[in-house]
Amino acid sequence: MNQSNDKFLLLLDANRILTSTLDINKLLTVIMELAQKVVNAEASSLLLIDENTGELYFDVTTGVVADEVKRIRLKTGEGIAGWCAVHNRSLIVEDAAKDTRWTGRADVKSGFQTKSIICTPLRYKGRVLGVIEGINSVGREFFTDDDLPFFEAFANQAAVALENARLFMKLIQEKGKITAAFDGMSESVFVTDKNGTITQANKSAFNLTNSENITGLLFSKMLNDIGFEIPPDLLKFDGKTKISEIVKKTGSQIFLNCVITKITGRDEGIDGYILVIRDVTGEKKEELLKRTFLSLISHKLKTPLVSIVGYLPFLAEEKLTPNQQKTISVLQSQSERLVELVESLLRFTVIESDALELKKEKVFVEKIVSETVNDLNKKLKDVAVDVSDLSALGEIFVDKEKIKEAMKCILENAVKFNKNPKKSVKITGELQAGAVTINIEDNGAGFPLSEKEKIFEKFYQIEESFTGQVAGAGLGLPLAKRIISVHGGSISVASKINEGSKFTIIIPKK
Repeated sequence: MNQSNDKFLLLLDANRILTSTLDINKLLTVIMELAQKVVNAEASSLLLIDENTGELYFDVTTGVVADEVKRIRLKTGEGIAGWCAVHNRSLIVEDAAKDTRWTGRADVKSGFQTKSIICTPLRYKGRVLGVIEGINSVGREFFTDDDLPFFEAFANQAAVALENARLFMKLIQEKGKITAAFDGMSESVFVTDKNGTITQANKSAFNLTNSENITGLLFSKMLNDIGFEIPPDLLKFDGKTKISEIVKKTGSQIFLNCVITKITGRDEGIDGYILVIRDVTGEKKEELLKRTFLSLISHKLKTPLVSIVGYLPFLAEEKLTPNQQKTISVLQSQSERLVELVESLLRFTVIESDALELKKEKVFVEKIVSETVNDLNKKLKDVAVDVSDLSALGEIFVDKEKIKEAMKCILENAVKFNKNPKKSVKITGELQAGAVTINIEDNGAGFPLSEKEKIFEKFYQIEESFTGQVAGAGLGLPLAKRIISVHGGSISVASKINEGSKFTIIIPKK
């Protein structure tokens, strides 16, 4: 009875020791030392299963067993330990030399003589992690069935401790990978709590702020203190992510692109934020330079072109030879095409601009539509244009010239890509709650549903097989969308192949 009590106390002590360390190498050594004590063995060994090959290998050996044993690997089912692992059963072998399952490779390597063995699997949630062995009972000829319950109980404790240590080691390894990637990012990364207080930052973040310690500081105040203008609603947004621009206007102008992601808990409450910041100053300056150059060169080209296009009709009225008339005709068509290309460049600068200046005024919808159609009189001369009565739509508060430009882009698109011998365009309108809807419908070739969103992208044109592709820069519809968007409105399209397209513009009344 006293012996049993001693072993129970030993198991309790073993449990305390096993759960006190998560260092897997230290834990394995401790398991071996305790295994010897639990069954009073001369030596012990721990064999773990290789998850890739299924082989058993000696990870740690104690007692007089030599280190060479650690290089031995047992195939699946090989030896007493292999049998124990495959059958998931404990085993006592009174005389190892007489057991047919016995392999003496470990003894040959170490010079140690194995006489008796007690062996049990290391189980965790029904999975065998390996096998633990007690070798040669001290003071007795062999191990007995009385030793088995204590050895199995110890093995179960050891398996739990071993799996916890493995998981902890994997966690440390993954954390190391994440930390290395985190610190190696060229973008500045800040992690904050739900109030915007910085809890973690990477090396690039410290470089951006030129500070060695920013944890514990409010993100917005910290950047404000070094000259950045932070929107007051930076961390207030619906959805999971938000993209914002942060600008430093004092000293050297700096533009930052900031992607903010919410960190949510189980109850969908906000636990914090991750802010990934990229310096886009170089890109911004390059874009500005590009727009400035294109705008300048376009305006410079347009001035002489207006004169050329204006005077060519006078030359055409003179008495000319057939060849001269043909030359003037070619010059007229090509100069008009050149004007269109210059206007496309100007449109591009408008689309690319960060801010689009609006000169808003109250204007009747009917007036906007009628003026737009009249301005396109030459391009619409062979088109049956049907404009419904729009007087009931009343006034809207917009930049009249820019809204006309948007409508021109849509009407020109409807005519340009329409190969129907009898082209037609129908313009209708209706009032909605606080908004005006203008519909522009054509009888052109239409386009497939897959192209619906792409047609509003810069420089995009639908395949020739659908539209009978004609010359163009693919900037008209993107410009129309940009103009409508800055007015707080929206533009959409519905289309079917060979059934035409219908563009719908919605503009707020106020």
